[in-house]
Amino acid sequence: MLGKLFSYELRALWKPALIMLAVMVVAGLAGTACLGGALAASDAAGYGSGYVTHAALSANATVVLFMGALFCGFLVWAAVAALYVFVAMRFYRTMFTDEGYLTLTLPVRTGTLVLAKFWAAYLLLAVFALGATMLYALMVATISGGDADAVSGVLSITGGWFAFVADGDVASVALGVVNTLVTCAYALGLAFGSLTLGAWWARRHKVAAAVGIYLGVGWLLSLVFSIAGVLAMTGDVASWDFALAAVSVAQLLLNAAVAAGALALSALLVRTKVDLN
Repeated sequence: MLGKLFSYELRALWKPALIMLAVMVVAGLAGTACLGGALAASDAAGYGSGYVTHAALSANATVVLFMGALFCGFLVWAAVAALYVFVAMRFYRTMFTDEGYLTLTLPVRTGTLVLAKFWAAYLLLAVFALGATMLYALMVATISGGDADAVSGVLSITGGWFAFVADGDVASVALGVVNTLVTCAYALGLAFGSLTLGAWWARRHKVAAAVGIYLGVGWLLSLVFSIAGVLAMTGDVASWDFALAAVSVAQLLLNAAVAAGALALSALLVRTKVDLN
């Protein structure tokens, strides 16, 4: 039954997700082209320094193309954020509105319903997050002239605090990818749990209550690990890199635990809040 519900969720999500993915890819490629054009225009401005008009035009083109690249980079991230908001609101609509009553008449456990929605959303969000990371790496490769170290550095940055001690090797890149996947699960799990708590706790403005819960929990966890990371960096010089790596791993594990706990809480509250039997 979980597989059938999962396929149903994908059928409901793939069309809008495909549109967002197309926007993200086109924006990433356009941003890469803008950066390449900006570099070419910058070189032309240098070579044409003897001709004032030509140099000025090249300099203006460099600025315009660079600003275009920044806008395209923003669109790449905006596509990921749009998908995230879309799947979160679909979870709320299909579980806690009039449509939710139809959903909960299905002869399946609420845990199976929550997991099917989570795994379908997670698959798409992970694809978007990794795709956005690769598009940003492509942009960096364009700026750096195809330097592989620069590309691996972008992937390493996604490893959280560990990025400060990473040297761009395979291990740091792998940790960055793993951290991205876990962060996707954490973000979705926290969103589903917050929406469920908001629907269960608030009598009015349920979505606003859910947003407050989401921001509060997310801010608190971020604050704790930010302080821990700063303390690790300002500690013993001989072991600060090990301490910072430990903080990163601890955050990774806690994010995974929060995702699992939030999903379990969602299933429990849905089962106890809405009883149609």
